[in-house]
Amino acid sequence: MTEAGFPIHTLAALKAALERKDILAAVGRAFILHAEGKVVSPAPGQLLFDRPPGDCHIKYGYMKGGRSFVIKIATGFYENPKKGLPVNNGLVLVFDAETGKTTALLQDEGWLTSWRTAAAGALAAKAGAPATVKRIGIVGAGHQAALQARWVSAELGCDGITIWGRSRSAAERLAAGLRAEGLDASTAETVEALLDACNVVITCTPSNAPLFPAAAVQPGTHIVALGADSPGKQELDPALFARAAVIVTDDRHQCRDHGDFGHATRAGIVDACSDVSLGKVLAGEAPGRFSDDDITIVDLTGLPALDVAIATLAVEKLSASVKTDR
Repeated sequence: MTEAGFPIHTLAALKAALERKDILAAVGRAFILHAEGKVVSPAPGQLLFDRPPGDCHIKYGYMKGGRSFVIKIATGFYENPKKGLPVNNGLVLVFDAETGKTTALLQDEGWLTSWRTAAAGALAAKAGAPATVKRIGIVGAGHQAALQARWVSAELGCDGITIWGRSRSAAERLAAGLRAEGLDASTAETVEALLDACNVVITCTPSNAPLFPAAAVQPGTHIVALGADSPGKQELDPALFARAAVIVTDDRHQCRDHGDFGHATRAGIVDACSDVSLGKVLAGEAPGRFSDDDITIVDLTGLPALDVAIATLAVEKLSASVKTDR
């Protein structure tokens, strides 16, 4: 306990307490509960910055019947690496859902958001992957791209990874780091070359325009789009949604507002209700694909339910650790 009257948990403590398998389980359950309408989460708050380019997301919510409610502040400033700083930062506040008392401050420096996004991408990749995964394509070469490469590879059991990034040197550094960890990582000179080699593709960039034409996507490809999580962002060609046999969203309303799915619906390319909830796919109530020749898309915009899940998991793990130490 601190002078503030509640524990403040550092990033080091969080890294020591949380394991990948537990995060995946908590995030998967959060998707299902969200799809079942068992999560209370008002529309996220967003601050967008031009100079320098960045954003701040404020997300909050609670699980019905849960013991806690959570408020998360997460920032991303994309020119930070030029200053020797990480792109992401932030913190999470956890409160008692019965009394409103502050129960913990998680000084995670943005890592809880990174981990829950990594878990979401891995679960979404598995939900629609073809039976045989040739290689995993990562479009992007930043912090989240590195996490997606590791988490999706582990979840799909595929060591083959191809990376494309706007910065060729950043892509090469990421590939070299993954090879040092035992993965079969390489880079592609173009996104089209990556799409030729890979049938599971994760896009994780801050792009505000499509990264590749719809025609470049091969039959049988499963795409998970992570980057379009704010108004104005876009990674996928809207025409690609017309080619998709299955369109999955983390939240229909949110994806229609500021996801890649929204660009396609506003263009009249697909119907606004042509998607299925990822929570229902994970629960086995809807298919992620029908055949190995299908093009399938998962559009992820980031749910407060995931922040509630990972923050609650962290507090539980850290509290159990304190009791064990005693």
